[in-house]
Amino acid sequence: MLNFCRKTDGKCSEVVDLRKTEFLGSLLFINGTVLWAYSLYEYFTLETGPDSLQIIGYTFLYFALAVALVLTVASRNRGLVTSGVLFIFWFLLAICGLPEFWYKLNTFEFSSLDETEQSYSTFYFINYMIYYGLVLLEFLFNCFADTPKYRVIDKKSCPELYSSFLNQITYTWYDRLATKGYKRGIVQDDLYDLNSRDQSKHLLEKFTKVWDDFIETSDLSNSKTKSQIDNDDSIKPTYINGKQIYLKQPPSIIWPLFKTFKWPFLGGGMYKFIFDIFSFASPQLLHYLINFIEDKSQPEWIGIMIALVMFGVSCIQSLILHSYFHSMFRLGMNIRALLTSLVYRKSLYLSNKARKTRTVGQIVTLMSVDCQRFQDTTSFIMLFWSAPLQIGLAVYFLWQLLGWSVLCGLLVLVLCTPLNWLIAAQMRKCQTQQMKLKDERLKVTNEALNGMKVLKLYAWESNIQKVILEIRKKEIAILKKLALLNAATALSWSCAPFLVAVVTFGVFVIIDPENNVLTPQVTFVALSLFNILRFPLAILAMIWGQAIQSQVSNKRLKEFLAEDEIEHIPAPEGIKSDVAIGVSNGNFTWGEEEDSFQLQDININIKKGSLVAIVGRIGSGKTSLMSALLGEMQCLSGGVAISGSVAYVPQQPWIQNLSLKKNILFNQNYHQLLYERVLEACALTTDLKSLPAGDETEIGEKGINLSGGQKQRVSLARSVYSQTDVYLFDDPLSAVDAHVGKHIFENVISSQTGMLKYHTRILVTHGLNYLKHCDQIIVMKDGKISESGSYEQLISDSGEFSEILEEFLIEEAKNRGRSVSFGEDADEVREVLADLERLHPVKTQQIQRQISQSIDRLSPGPVEVDVTLKNNKKVHTEDPDRVPLLPASNGTATVIKPGANRAKLIEKEGVETGQVKLNVYSTYLRAIGIPVTLLFIIIYTASSIIGVYSNLYLADWSDHAAEIQASEQGSHNSTVRLSIYTALGLGQASLICIASTCMAMGMVVASKSLHEKMLKNILRSPMAFFDVTPLGRILNRFSKDVDGLDGPIPRSLMAFVRTVIASIETIVVIAFATPWFTPCFCVLAVVYYLVLRFYISTSRQLKRLEATTRSPIYSHFQESIQGATSIRAFRSIDHFILESQKRIDTNLEAYYPSIVANRWLAVRLELVGSCIVLFSALLAVLFRDDGVTPGLVGLSVSYAFNITQTLNWAVRMTSELETNIVAVERIKEYSDTPTEGDVETAPAFKLSKSWPSRGSINIEDLEVKYRPELDLVLKGLNAHISSKEKVGVVGRTGAGKSSLMMALFRLVEPHYGKIVIDGVDITTLGLDDLRSRLTIVPQDPVLFSGTLRKNLDPFDRHSDAEIWEALKLTGLENVVSDLPGVLEFSIQESGGNLSVGQRQLICLARALLRKTKLLVLDEAAASVDVETDQMIQRTMQQNFADCTVLTIAHRLQSVKNSDRIMVLDSGNVVEFDSPDALLNDPTSMFHSMAVDAGLISH
Repeated sequence: MLNFCRKTDGKCSEVVDLRKTEFLGSLLFINGTVLWAYSLYEYFTLETGPDSLQIIGYTFLYFALAVALVLTVASRNRGLVTSGVLFIFWFLLAICGLPEFWYKLNTFEFSSLDETEQSYSTFYFINYMIYYGLVLLEFLFNCFADTPKYRVIDKKSCPELYSSFLNQITYTWYDRLATKGYKRGIVQDDLYDLNSRDQSKHLLEKFTKVWDDFIETSDLSNSKTKSQIDNDDSIKPTYINGKQIYLKQPPSIIWPLFKTFKWPFLGGGMYKFIFDIFSFASPQLLHYLINFIEDKSQPEWIGIMIALVMFGVSCIQSLILHSYFHSMFRLGMNIRALLTSLVYRKSLYLSNKARKTRTVGQIVTLMSVDCQRFQDTTSFIMLFWSAPLQIGLAVYFLWQLLGWSVLCGLLVLVLCTPLNWLIAAQMRKCQTQQMKLKDERLKVTNEALNGMKVLKLYAWESNIQKVILEIRKKEIAILKKLALLNAATALSWSCAPFLVAVVTFGVFVIIDPENNVLTPQVTFVALSLFNILRFPLAILAMIWGQAIQSQVSNKRLKEFLAEDEIEHIPAPEGIKSDVAIGVSNGNFTWGEEEDSFQLQDININIKKGSLVAIVGRIGSGKTSLMSALLGEMQCLSGGVAISGSVAYVPQQPWIQNLSLKKNILFNQNYHQLLYERVLEACALTTDLKSLPAGDETEIGEKGINLSGGQKQRVSLARSVYSQTDVYLFDDPLSAVDAHVGKHIFENVISSQTGMLKYHTRILVTHGLNYLKHCDQIIVMKDGKISESGSYEQLISDSGEFSEILEEFLIEEAKNRGRSVSFGEDADEVREVLADLERLHPVKTQQIQRQISQSIDRLSPGPVEVDVTLKNNKKVHTEDPDRVPLLPASNGTATVIKPGANRAKLIEKEGVETGQVKLNVYSTYLRAIGIPVTLLFIIIYTASSIIGVYSNLYLADWSDHAAEIQASEQGSHNSTVRLSIYTALGLGQASLICIASTCMAMGMVVASKSLHEKMLKNILRSPMAFFDVTPLGRILNRFSKDVDGLDGPIPRSLMAFVRTVIASIETIVVIAFATPWFTPCFCVLAVVYYLVLRFYISTSRQLKRLEATTRSPIYSHFQESIQGATSIRAFRSIDHFILESQKRIDTNLEAYYPSIVANRWLAVRLELVGSCIVLFSALLAVLFRDDGVTPGLVGLSVSYAFNITQTLNWAVRMTSELETNIVAVERIKEYSDTPTEGDVETAPAFKLSKSWPSRGSINIEDLEVKYRPELDLVLKGLNAHISSKEKVGVVGRTGAGKSSLMMALFRLVEPHYGKIVIDGVDITTLGLDDLRSRLTIVPQDPVLFSGTLRKNLDPFDRHSDAEIWEALKLTGLENVVSDLPGVLEFSIQESGGNLSVGQRQLICLARALLRKTKLLVLDEAAASVDVETDQMIQRTMQQNFADCTVLTIAHRLQSVKNSDRIMVLDSGNVVEFDSPDALLNDPTSMFHSMAVDAGLISH
């Protein structure tokens, strides 16, 4: 097509000014007006004028041209750049006017007419020539797009909507991207922006309106009374969209989806209907062609016209079909984007009760698999009515051709139906089971990835691997069953069309042998109709299976969307205006089960601007109270009122995979002065200097590259920067050093000096030294507020608070006996004692007897008790509601980035370029089994040969049918031939079934082995791999890519083999029937190859980009789920939904061009197919006198009719296979990543079973770096630790404390030097042998879903008595005894149904059970209260007295009882001596650290 080009920004745009078409339209309208007026004049004045029919025709033409002109003007005024209606109108006028134009041009003879006729004819001739010329110009101009009035030129804008209708239906606008992809591998920046109509934000808004109305109408309270609802047990109350509704069953999403997308859906239906009608034109044309071949008297031009019409019909069919496909695939893309956004949004609103049953793995499966199945459904949903329509029309035409014998053939279909229903029911059952197992597998996999560090430290990889593979084994068993059911379905549907043909032909010949002869006309027209019938029958098998999958997914999605959401807790009445937080008669629960923890009789009134502390023992309900205030718990009665906005600091800090700066800003505008002040107040200024790129350093998932204290301070800084009215701090000070905690309290929380002194603050704390500074203290006990009041009141009341204080003082004093001036600030203890002395002299004397000796050690002089209490009450000079943290600032400066190029931690996901490597295919084929693959190909080829032979046999039969029937044994011969034909067909179907079954089973085995290999490799990957790889990216491999192994790859591989063989047999048959076709085919084959090569390079890369842009969706989702409470507290749900939609749209930017690429290719290849139809028919016409039989012509052309579809499917399957095989490529990538050292010790090295028996450690010149490109973190470290020695390891942030621990467990291998334990170099040991014989209590308490017993003893190595003893020693005995199921108590994902303190104690119980000779404590008491902390220290001293203990300390108090202190600085041991010696040395670093911490005076 000729291009009219106008240079715009260096680009050539296919545009035309629509004013030209308006001008032409006006001329045509004038021409039509003149013609109409003149014809009317002659009609009424001349006897020889035009007749009535001509007048009616001219009238219709006149009005059609008027409407066309109006539409042209309207299009321009409305900014439309092209019009399909006008294009089709001018195209039809041009085509329909061509015969008349040719006729007038060839028959007009001016000289032979009289004057009247001459005038009359001349006028019409000239008028028509002008008219037709203008029509051709109009058609030409309508092949190009108009120049829109208002358009901002953007190179990233998708050109689709700005291109002409012709370009849109032929997808020529995609040429530029295809060319770029052919020249080089395309990257994300090369892709066009997504059209606004396809963006997920727009789609979600559109759907939400429909969905909300549908939910409202589904509410049974609108149609039933309250008593009817109460009496019906099947009706359940559900809290959705901010209100309680009543549902009998979850509302389906099918109808709301239809209402949202009804116009694209109906448009696709219209395309499909037109295509189906056109499909039946080909058999009729074949009838005329065979008739032409038989009747030698017909002129040749008739045959040529038939061939040309076949070509035209084929081209039109192709354009209509691919407009249908494009519409439906785009609709499917929109539905997937919408449902993914919907699932994400719903997950952020899920109530706690719903979260118990909805794990992260399950929701990831909903997003990755179930939403995808809805997308897949749209591409074939029209077939549910289209297939019956095609079957009905085929039967109608067969009835006309073969009479009632066709009914006998249909009886075969009826008999197949019950079998197919039975198979479908079994498949539905299997699909449901498989999805449940997939959810379970992904849940365990997700937990394993999140707890990978703990798995490695405990050497539990083999155990978790066994659990996952057991689930996978069950999944594989179901996949095998599904493979057999699919084979049975394929056999049923592949046999059905053939059996219908055989039975119909058999009955047709038998009922009237003399008249019913299978001539070529009858046979091949019937076969063409049977071939049309074959597709809907075959496709029904496929869509039936996929419909079952979609039904299962629909059920799962609608159940998820009907889950309870977070309830809006009503505000109690009577709350005064000066109250910031009010709770009246509040009763809250974590669930409806009897064992669920509850808060009872909660009554709180917290005044604005006050500082309130919440204290209590482990499990008393402190965190639950914070959750109740945030609305996270279910409110049974009462209400909660919070005045103003809220900021929340969770007990376990939530860190995003963003830069440190973005973590603090948390979607708010940057204000330099406020930002710098927050950094200083939260003690982060020094940390920024140690980060490679300052505050622009990327923080890994879950803060992987920050210490526990740094994560907590970043979390705290985020809340402080938010400038809200109310702050909820859930024990943020427990994870930081004492001096840092003091700094934060004074600069952030304190009512005198803190940044937040005018704001309301609620502080959960275990640090009793902060309590005297609080306005109010709330004491929790067993889910109730046991007492509440000021510090002074609570001490004088002798209640729960007083008991906690006593226990703290006694234990603190007992633990001070070993070191001079070491411990918490002695002034704090003296002040508490002074308060007790004043309020309870008797109690003070009792305590004094026990601790007098310890107190003497604290100070060289006698203790003088100052009984004067400080007045801690604040005097507000300003209205607390109106005082901001910082005056408004327009600062735009940013913190300087010392190394922007070092800011990146998470590596961008690798994208392969070029064609898929052969070793990827060989990997998959080897996994299937080479013998199985060869057997499949051989059997399938044999079945194809039988199929070709059966058709040639039928052609020969039809050519001689009349002679056979006329012979003496005509009926017998026909029966014999029919029997042979039947046997050939059944043999072909049987071989197909055998081949499919073998291959399906082989592919199930391949799926199993590839998944297992990847799982083993991932579990054995070093921790450095997890530091730089987002977990969502890994989980994507185990969800989407493994799902590709289970379904799409097997389907596309078998379909690829089938279509390639079918294409070859079609070409062979056509070449056999018309040998002159071979040269034409060679030319077409070259074109075919070039188009295919041009396409695949781009399509392949688009699929890879689509796969890599999918991972960030899941990574962001996982991150959001983990921080859902914080997101809701900060009211940032809308922002996170927008971020998720942005990632979805980025994924669609790669997906949408890939579906356009398929259509682009199909249109061009089907043009090649249409040329094959043209040449096969045309050559048969031209060489009909050279011995071409009607039977061979019928066979050749009927095969040619299928070639368009077959070639298209061959390319689609080639592309689909190559794009789907990318899943194998991605799985192979993670199966071949570097792994840790050997799991088991070499047999030649005979390791004693009792090793390590002493626990001595020698560290010799140890150098460690986390990754080859990074600097050393341990630099030639040397140390000797004796057996049974208790060593504390301290140092400032970045000193190398955690690195030493990781080197000890070989989570990171030595770069140089070695660690020797009991004379054995640990690098010579297998990792399982090493890690299983050491014990660690990690800082982060990680639990896994499963029973409590499995979390304590996953290998069942200990008896119940031993487990109970460990629980007793950790103070958990009573807690576990009260749990339902006791040791079999089911722990939720990540231990969500236990408090953080309880999880920490369970980790301690694990250590007690292992009880090896070497124990490492990594700040194990950070999340427990003071009493429990003391109990842990006591347990350690008693049970690990004969063990070597290394305590990695972030707080100096944790190592006060150690024999020696190892001080690290910049990866070196700078000091290593007893605590007393180091404290008494004023030049020691440890002494200066103690001074900085406020533990000793200068």
